[in-house]
Amino acid sequence: MQSTDLHPLGFKRAVVIGGGIAGLLSARVLSEHFEQVTLLERDSLPAGPEARKGVPQARHVHALLEAGREALEQLFPGLVQELCAEGAEPGDMGRDSAWFHAGAWKARFVSDIRTVLCTRAFLEWKVRGRVATLPGVTLRPECSVKALLADPSRTRVTGVLLEGPGGEEALEAELVVDASGRGSRGSRWLEELGYGRPDVEQVEIDLAYTSCFFERPSSLPDWKVLVVYPRAPEGWRTGVISCVEGGRWLVSLGGYFGQHAPTDAEGFLAFAGSLARPELHGALRDARPLSAPVTHRIPSSRWLHYERMARWPEGFILLGDAVCALNPIYAQGLTVISKGTDLLARMLSAQARATRQGFARRFQRELARVLAMPWWMSTTMDLQYPQARGRRPPGLGLVQRGFTLMLDLTSRNANACRRFYEVMHMRHGLGGLLTPSLLASFIAYSVQSLFVPLERRANVTVCPPAPGGGHDTG
Repeated sequence: MQSTDLHPLGFKRAVVIGGGIAGLLSARVLSEHFEQVTLLERDSLPAGPEARKGVPQARHVHALLEAGREALEQLFPGLVQELCAEGAEPGDMGRDSAWFHAGAWKARFVSDIRTVLCTRAFLEWKVRGRVATLPGVTLRPECSVKALLADPSRTRVTGVLLEGPGGEEALEAELVVDASGRGSRGSRWLEELGYGRPDVEQVEIDLAYTSCFFERPSSLPDWKVLVVYPRAPEGWRTGVISCVEGGRWLVSLGGYFGQHAPTDAEGFLAFAGSLARPELHGALRDARPLSAPVTHRIPSSRWLHYERMARWPEGFILLGDAVCALNPIYAQGLTVISKGTDLLARMLSAQARATRQGFARRFQRELARVLAMPWWMSTTMDLQYPQARGRRPPGLGLVQRGFTLMLDLTSRNANACRRFYEVMHMRHGLGGLLTPSLLASFIAYSVQSLFVPLERRANVTVCPPAPGGGHDTG
């Protein structure tokens, strides 16, 4: 079979900048449309599931939400089963999560919303192993991109100038994908080509996570994830225990606005004891730590609005945290990345039947539509804190009040909780919260909130048991 039959766009080479999840998924998608895909990563790549310098967030709790799990399974059939066979924990969001959220415990029920619990390093290692075997895909570690190459008119990006173990090298490509994360130099490269810089929207939160592995106790609780989130704007401290591979718990303690968990064992446990609920501290009190606590700071959520730029070169796109880096406390990152690469796959498939002209610009505009809902959810919550610095549109306070009431309703109403999870897992947009039955319950609850205090209309004290008395391993 001719290469043009295998690659209907007739493209020869794509270059992907960044060897994290966004870059790996992009390389997988591009391998179906380009004869050669070269993935450039500035770090050396570990031989096993180890955290590395370029992905400091890998040391902290991650969640693979349903939309992300489905995208991974579509790109790499059998991957989820392989992850679970080697120690990752499958879970049902409604049954296996004990979640104290904004001052109340969420209802627990069998939701059929499937998650996978594992470390980011383990997931990346498994995905990288699959990508490395793809025909035409080359992984080149210890290569840093210094600039974009362009044609004489600077209307098309034609490759990258990289620096690797052998020195500088010009690498030509018909498409360059920047998936290099928060440290992306994409805006600077565009400015160097005469396109200016994008508008930047951000919400400053001064968040930090401190995380540590613990050995799971022999007597397991009836949850696989225990979450304690504060009620804004009074509470600033968070905590998560997640089952991960290797029979371990990964524990991440977070805090806004300088209230960051210490990195010594005694201070770490003391911080856990300061959370709004005692259950997380109680679970850790007799657990054996397996690592020293480590900290990662996230100063802000940030969205670079490339879709708004007046001009755009052909042959260059950005996705993942290189475009929009969200507050990780809401566990949207991996799923948003997967949605972005799914968009790339769909647009490249459609491109076989359409003109190439304007593809890059169309992609950035379509990606912005994917990002709008998770950005809105994340920043709407963060801007409840007066200390958070960011644009507050008119009517935000009313929206926040309504959203908080909806979260309170999820404590007593399993249907509301299910709908919230479905939006969170990107089964539906915000319209999923607007069904007639749920609207009726929400209106009644909102009226009740005018007369009845939170502790009498929501479960603020007792962690609800899992339905059926515990979780299974399916």
